Amino acid sequence: MNRGEIWTLADGRNVLIISLTGLEQAYGAVLAIVLHDSGRYPDTAMSVVISDPLPCTAVAVNITQLRVDRFEDATLLGPVSTPTMARVDQALRAVQDL
Repeated sequence: MNRGEIWTLADGRNVLIISLTGLEQAYGAVLAIVLHDSGRYPDTAMSVVISDPLPCTAVAVNITQLRVDRFEDATLLGPVSTPTMARVDQALRAVQDL
């Protein structure tokens, strides 16, 4: 599991991994943003519209911690682009006042 990848979990939720790559091995968990269907939220300072690999919106307040075993039956959809991940990082900083 790598930072910037979108996964579909067995329960049908789509998530974007935002924790640093490798932390899942050290801690057995990752931080992720639960993604929303495309068109549900606008592109703002706190949300990022993603077109590929899945049309969706990442809202930076929807952070969750997931155990790595939640990914055993999950499907990797692929990584977001570097510019998209940079926008997600910016939204995370805005939400956390960093």
